[in-house]
Amino acid sequence: MFDYMPWWDDDTRKFADDVEEFVDNHLAPIGVELLEKNADPMDIQWAASKLCIEHGFHPLMVLAEEQYGGSNKGYVGYTILNEEIGRSNVNVNPLLTSVFGAGPIHLFGTEAQKEKFLKPIVKGEKWASITVTEPDVGNDAAGIQLYAEKDGDEWVLNGWKRYITLGALSDYHMLYANTDPDMKRIYRHLTAFIVPTETPGITIEKINELIGDVEMANSVIRYHNVRVPEENMILDPGDGWTVMTSALNIERLGIASVVGSTKNLLETARAYGRRRVQFGQPISRYNGVQLRMANISMKMHLTRVYIYYLAHLLDTGEADMFSFALKSSTAKIFGTQSLTENALDALYIVGGDGYLQETGIGGILKNGALMQIAGGSNDILKLFIGRQEFKQDVDTRMINPSVRGPTEEDVKEINTMR
Repeated sequence: MFDYMPWWDDDTRKFADDVEEFVDNHLAPIGVELLEKNADPMDIQWAASKLCIEHGFHPLMVLAEEQYGGSNKGYVGYTILNEEIGRSNVNVNPLLTSVFGAGPIHLFGTEAQKEKFLKPIVKGEKWASITVTEPDVGNDAAGIQLYAEKDGDEWVLNGWKRYITLGALSDYHMLYANTDPDMKRIYRHLTAFIVPTETPGITIEKINELIGDVEMANSVIRYHNVRVPEENMILDPGDGWTVMTSALNIERLGIASVVGSTKNLLETARAYGRRRVQFGQPISRYNGVQLRMANISMKMHLTRVYIYYLAHLLDTGEADMFSFALKSSTAKIFGTQSLTENALDALYIVGGDGYLQETGIGGILKNGALMQIAGGSNDILKLFIGRQEFKQDVDTRMINPSVRGPTEEDVKEINTMR
């Protein structure tokens, strides 16, 4: 039984039930098969992704409006789907990568761009990747070096990207280029482009091998005199930073999958703790084991409530993509860090059996580590949060005057007393 949020309407609750049934009947059996094979091959990822599309459960389909082939379930529906997919132990990278790659089109694209690019991606006829990271650019996304120069009604791209998930297999790259280095100090130097991968001048230089033999076609890509029509630009020159940061908020909200993965950990630890007998009684009766179980449960519920709260804010219009960064960064940090800690707690409860591939704990632990790096590393996001907090006005109602320091009124009063 899906654990509804109390503010959900009947349509949202039914959607949650439908997703839960789909995962139980279609994705979960695939997850068991993958654990038995001790592999995560690309063909299974594609098959699972296409299965989701056939049943109307492409995350981008859930987000997009009906005129573009979507079901318009909003960010709550998007979060529900990510949570449930997360508990299946099935990697659907082609779907999630296309959300991140096509998200800017959904948010900011023209009607023509949505018809040409968004629709086929929503339907699963085309796939998209997001290209930000470069050989010398990681968390410092503002330092993007790939350069785009205007030539008539086209832009000419030259540079490199790396760590691009599905970069070698996607039909489109959502690419961010430096179009005016002199405008970097005010973040007006980047521009976003939709680049068809069949465009001459794009070459895949390397496919990276990842920990755990996960196949993600993680690519190093070179762009040499790649010509892109101006009509493929998202918004205007210099708007790339706005486009990128807004799209990253969607990516960070997608960490709802960690809740599904943690559900998996919780049930694995529960089942094992009840049946595993040591020193004459089930290990679930030992305080140390119960404390680890409590850690998993508390972090899972806190993450879940916060993520659905953020989705609700977006759907009701009470938060927009421009003011959402601090909250989504908080969710990303807490959720991904908690997933890693929860996986370790589950591993320690299950003990030696937890180190077997068939429990799935190892795969979740590995993903938790990756998720703390991808989408903006947690350490950098913490610095961002700290910086933003110090920029906020002080609420003087909550502090002692000696901490606050003199106000303008205090200074005036002192001057009148002289």
